[in-house]
Amino acid sequence: MLAVIEVESMSDLDDIKLQEENALSLRVRTLCQLYGGSAENVGSGEFAADEEMGQYEVTRYEKGRKEALAIAIKLTDEFYRDAALHAALDYCMKAKDLQFATIIAKAITVDMIQEQIVEEHGEYFVLNERDGRLHPTAAAALGPLLK
Repeated sequence: MLAVIEVESMSDLDDIKLQEENALSLRVRTLCQLYGGSAENVGSGEFAADEEMGQYEVTRYEKGRKEALAIAIKLTDEFYRDAALHAALDYCMKAKDLQFATIIAKAITVDMIQEQIVEEHGEYFVLNERDGRLHPTAAAALGPLLK
């Protein structure tokens, strides 16, 4: 009887942990949406002529990126972590921050999410069959030089 109770408790704990991971993954996506306007402004150069506003948008973008990645890298469930990293990668791509997007892409290991990234950002990322990781294309490697 005691063994059954322990197994059930462990299962309940696992369920709670997964629910927590799901909530944190959703939090990352929400942060990326919340700061998304700044990422788009940074990527488009919208405020390039207005130094003060441009710096404000860059600072806000970097704050959002830092918050999102701080949560994402702490997730232990592979799927929820990679889903959060996918949201962070999309966020970086809005800002044309290929350096961070490339680092994030290399950390993603879930096949389904890797395939989505290649589909969405095929110009910048390709799946390396040998190591099973996403790698930058030549366009992504040159991207920072083109800014």
